[in-house]
Amino acid sequence: MEKAFSYIVLSFSIAMLWAPLLISMLYRFKIVRHVEKDFSTVVGERYLKAGTPIMGGLLVVITVSALTVFFNWGRGSTYVPIGVLLLSAILGGFDDVLNIYGRKSTIRTVKKQIKLVKIHRYWYMKIWYFITLPITAYRNIWYALGSYPGTGIQAGEKILVQIVAGGMVAWWLYFKLGWDSIWLPWFGSINLGIIMPLFIILTIVSMANAVNIADGMDGLSAGMLISAFTAYLFIALVQNNDQMAVLNATIIGSLLAYLYFNIKPARFQMGDVGSLALGAVLATIAFAQDRVILIPIIGFMFVAEIGSSLIQGIFRRVFGRRLFKMAPIHLHFQMHGWSEERVVMRFWLFSVIFAFIGIWLSFQ
Repeated sequence: MEKAFSYIVLSFSIAMLWAPLLISMLYRFKIVRHVEKDFSTVVGERYLKAGTPIMGGLLVVITVSALTVFFNWGRGSTYVPIGVLLLSAILGGFDDVLNIYGRKSTIRTVKKQIKLVKIHRYWYMKIWYFITLPITAYRNIWYALGSYPGTGIQAGEKILVQIVAGGMVAWWLYFKLGWDSIWLPWFGSINLGIIMPLFIILTIVSMANAVNIADGMDGLSAGMLISAFTAYLFIALVQNNDQMAVLNATIIGSLLAYLYFNIKPARFQMGDVGSLALGAVLATIAFAQDRVILIPIIGFMFVAEIGSSLIQGIFRRVFGRRLFKMAPIHLHFQMHGWSEERVVMRFWLFSVIFAFIGIWLSFQ
């Protein structure tokens, strides 16, 4: 326990020291939010966030990776979580940069592409449109679910890369370590067999996107992540899993430093580089500690965020109207007149409550 808390202090101190340098670099390279590309700027005072640096999640990713590689490296424990963290951060970083410098994507319908296959004057283009028809159909599925075709990497493309990250964990746990079961409170281990790799990939992809969706208000996702990683820190301590305890502690310390600069008015925002990485590594740590079944409880507010977005997209397509005023759910409350601070504090509070419930269940 003493070692874990030492790493919280160490990680916090290092992150605080170089955070001003990161902020300066983000301003220098103009990695800042552009309001005209943010569909939700009609809500509250979100237009005031224009010019705020994004990719602040690099503070956490770089601090955690460096400390883990130098002081907590283990091929059987922290090797894969850090690999997932970095792979997801690279994906998120590309998306953040493209959201600033990229061109807006257009969605071609399947019907229109089939027409191009029939009428295009060049035979080689007909072949190209025919070959890429499944890709177009895949993109249309995500667009139908409410994915906004902006300037960054599209939702379907993100999912494919996240599947690769999930595949790394599946290889590590199922094929390398031979894990084919999950722990359930009161029941113990339940064998999943060949379904285990699919369950691993689905969980990691879901959590990465859940945290990404929740990163919509100053301090919101960081505060909820601190609660979640703290829960897994206490679970690791009870399990006497020193390396996982230290990894959780390192993440918590750097998140506390990030939160200092992210509380409203934010000096920088997490961006996809942080949210996708931290969501993926949270799920990976949950698997490594054999408490992944508690993710929907410990991370309940993240589940509520991504669930509200999925429900909203399906509801609009089926019934032709919105179920919520706006999704994800934190924007729904803001549309009801709640201030940003009120939403963030309430979500933090419920995150702490569900973290305590998850810790209690881990002992059952």
